[in-house]
Amino acid sequence: MNPRDSSTPWLRLIRLPNLLTVPGDPAAGFLLATFCVALQPKPLLLFAAAGASLCLYVFGLILNDLVDLEDDLRERPERPLPAGEISVPQARMAAIAMAFSGLNLALVAGLPALYVAAALAGVVVLYNAVLKRVPVAGVVAMGGCRGLSLLLGAVAAWPGLFAQMDVRCAPVFLAAGGLVLYVIGFSAVAKREMDPDKPLGGTRWLPFGALLLGLPALLVVLSAGKKPDAFTPTVYVFLMVMTLMRAWLLGGLMYRHQPVPVTVGGHIRNLLMVQACLCVAAGPQGLLPAALFVLLTFVFASLSARFYSS
Repeated sequence: MNPRDSSTPWLRLIRLPNLLTVPGDPAAGFLLATFCVALQPKPLLLFAAAGASLCLYVFGLILNDLVDLEDDLRERPERPLPAGEISVPQARMAAIAMAFSGLNLALVAGLPALYVAAALAGVVVLYNAVLKRVPVAGVVAMGGCRGLSLLLGAVAAWPGLFAQMDVRCAPVFLAAGGLVLYVIGFSAVAKREMDPDKPLGGTRWLPFGALLLGLPALLVVLSAGKKPDAFTPTVYVFLMVMTLMRAWLLGGLMYRHQPVPVTVGGHIRNLLMVQACLCVAAGPQGLLPAALFVLLTFVFASLSARFYSS
């Protein structure tokens, strides 16, 4: 990146590569909800939910750096805030703008979406204020944010999701639960970076275990509820095997030969493959979004190399 580019500090502050993984959560929830109850997709609601999720994610990232400023001054002085590339008032105003933008975009998708977005914003604030310093609660909150993001997309498509709570809801909640467990898994791995003297042990296999349970279970539940077409399950199984193989390598061979931050980055990149699987689970309508998320894995790798290589 060009160090003279005034936008570079902001892109580093909001961790641009990671943003690629955010819209896929509400997109997967939206597509699964429309598929489960045979609704006609409304693109405006999907874009509103995805925009709300993205804004609230950026809000959380900026808030995280504001809360950790004193620690970053000692341990990560190259970050934009401790380096003085972005002032604290500027970051504070940006965080407030992102929070309000996220809530307003969610309102476009309806009151149920606004309630879920408000819950997501609440968890973000609670995580940064308290939970990030509590070992188990912190990683659970991070997983919960991703699950709420998926549910935000689901209620944008199906406002009665929580009110009806019938068997048709099962795939949506199963997908959200699997996503939560996967994020909890690699967030636990990320703690290894902060405590290098503590052996990781079986923790490194948690992301793979979460996917090994969640992805096949979702296919079974959907197959039992609706008769799939002949092509979509084949694509789902192919993507599922690729996703599981990636998680297995990150937990085993790749973990032993690369730094922990690189391994965690690999799991974050693998989120795009997980989202592709969830989109394909929603039937033929999810094939194009799934292809987009697969392509974004290559964009993620390129951006990561440019932003985090130094």
